[in-house]
Amino acid sequence: MQLSKHSLWLLLTWLLLILPLASCSVIDEYIRPNPVTVEQWQAPLPHDGNMVALTNWWAQFKDPVLDQLLAQAQKESPTLETALANIRTARANVLSARAQGIPDLSSTGSMNRSKGGGGGGAFPATTIEIDSISLDASWEVDLFGKIKAAKQAAKAQLEAKKIAWHDARLTLAAEVANNYVNYRACQASVQALQGAFNSRKETARLTGISAKAGFTAPSDLALAEAATHASESTLDGQQAECDGLVKAIVELTNLPEAELRSLLAKGKGMPQPAVFEVNALPASLLTRRPDLAIDERNLAEASANVGVAKAQLYPSLTLSGSIGYRRTSFGGAVTRTDSWSYGPSLKLPIFDGGTLRADLAESRANFDRLMATYKQDVRKALKEVEQALVNLDSANRRAQSEQASAQQYARYFQAAELNWKSGGIDLLSLEDARRQKINAELNLVTQQKNRVLQWIALYKAFGGDWYESQQQPKQVQQAVPGNKTTEKGK
Repeated sequence: MQLSKHSLWLLLTWLLLILPLASCSVIDEYIRPNPVTVEQWQAPLPHDGNMVALTNWWAQFKDPVLDQLLAQAQKESPTLETALANIRTARANVLSARAQGIPDLSSTGSMNRSKGGGGGGAFPATTIEIDSISLDASWEVDLFGKIKAAKQAAKAQLEAKKIAWHDARLTLAAEVANNYVNYRACQASVQALQGAFNSRKETARLTGISAKAGFTAPSDLALAEAATHASESTLDGQQAECDGLVKAIVELTNLPEAELRSLLAKGKGMPQPAVFEVNALPASLLTRRPDLAIDERNLAEASANVGVAKAQLYPSLTLSGSIGYRRTSFGGAVTRTDSWSYGPSLKLPIFDGGTLRADLAESRANFDRLMATYKQDVRKALKEVEQALVNLDSANRRAQSEQASAQQYARYFQAAELNWKSGGIDLLSLEDARRQKINAELNLVTQQKNRVLQWIALYKAFGGDWYESQQQPKQVQQAVPGNKTTEKGK
């Protein structure tokens, strides 16, 4: 099958006209926004201890129980599974967008057998056989950058979904750590309240003995027993709070409760975070925080979608062609037919009632909305870091003050208890001294807990360590969505 000279010249003429147009584009270039930020942090920076990097910060707690809880949560998280599914969806969209820019080739074939006639005489039964096969091709020429913009939009969406996976990991780790720290603080409070209950119980026993001997008024005995029951109630309430935190950790890690309680029993005391240096400029949050990085990628996608909508206003050109073969057998006669066709198809948007321009206006409005969201999120990020710095500075100083206060109240109570046993003060004064001692112990636990929680809040507000892990050499990076290791492990 050969093309005539006329057809070849016609095809060559079209190609010469189309190729220059294929390099034209009406799409505006996307420029990464650079919102205004302050030049330096206004809150005091935590530079009191040994500075460490944010990379692998959780391991620097040196708490094996916390390490296991974090690993288990990452392994069994529906949130992360959802984020991975979103990445696969976005990756499929990228492949689909890329496919729009390459020729589409399809083939069809058929075999048909039929029998007609059969009336006898001059019209005997006849078998008709028709076999055909065709090959069709089409290619939309990207005259004004519509396909290119669609590819850019899909790619930006994929990048946003990958960052969202990191953001989900960061949020999950912080939530697990917060619950774990609260549990350790709760257990410390239980220990303090248990000591108070035991002490009051002993006081009530001694007061009962003295009351029976006639040395103590019945009202003192009633006071001692009432204080004991109140202390027991407070202890039960605190233990219930601890049990509630266990349930929360079970949800996050999917560990059986019995196994989790056994694991929690292996650790003791409040975990201590490593002190990291906050010396980066506030503007670095634009890349350090995953939520802001997601906002920027969403902006890039919206900008590309504006380009797609704008290109819809211009003509679109599709080149198509086909070749075919047909064989027909009828009454012993066989006919063979070859066919071919090619040519351009030009679509001109003449009148659509304003639909295309409305789509463009909607795309631009969506870009403006995302830009406003990005600016607002930048302000929110700066606020969160400043607040975390203020709260951390306050928690550090208050923990030191509560430590000194708890020590002094413990000494005061010891002296009051000796004085009560010798008859120097009444039971009401002793209970007042005990109440102040217990409150000081609980306040110390609270401030120690707050100090750790504020370090975690600062870590999260500063963007965590996902950005550092992206800057590491490929051979030391953790598995990320899309790697064979990750997909296989999943």
